[in-house]
Amino acid sequence: MASKNIFGKLYETMRYFHNAHNEHLLSMQEQCKRAKTTVDLHHLASDIHSFCYYLHNHHTIEDQHLFPKLAAKIDISHLEAHHEQLAQLLNEFDSFSRRLKQLKTSEDVTPIVNEATLLVDKVSKLVNEHERAEEEVISGDNLKKWFTESEVKRLFNL
Repeated sequence: MASKNIFGKLYETMRYFHNAHNEHLLSMQEQCKRAKTTVDLHHLASDIHSFCYYLHNHHTIEDQHLFPKLAAKIDISHLEAHHEQLAQLLNEFDSFSRRLKQLKTSEDVTPIVNEATLLVDKVSKLVNEHERAEEEVISGDNLKKWFTESEVKRLFNL
């Protein structure tokens, strides 16, 4: 439901990207359930790599353009701490993707599928927790407490 309220626009934009991340993670969880061959794992590796790339870009935009403006009036240290955790986990995730790409057809994939499932679930849990926390901070009701409508328009180019 589109909001006519300026305070909801930032939230709605953020939800759009967060929903895309969630869909990507759900897709990778499904791939883990169906993975039977190294080809399946090579496909998962490509998806992991693209997910890491897009999430890293999303966080870079937040860190450079959104969080500094919010931090002027709102304590967002918990979000910044999440970003540090996520950066480390995404490096691990991307390294795992490179490892998957190097699998040979003759390898038994069962233990690797189990490892992939655990890692995808771990990333999914942290990303979803983090993104819900971000959404809480930028909810229209919360922004109204700290910013005027004209500040929101000016600061966030809305």
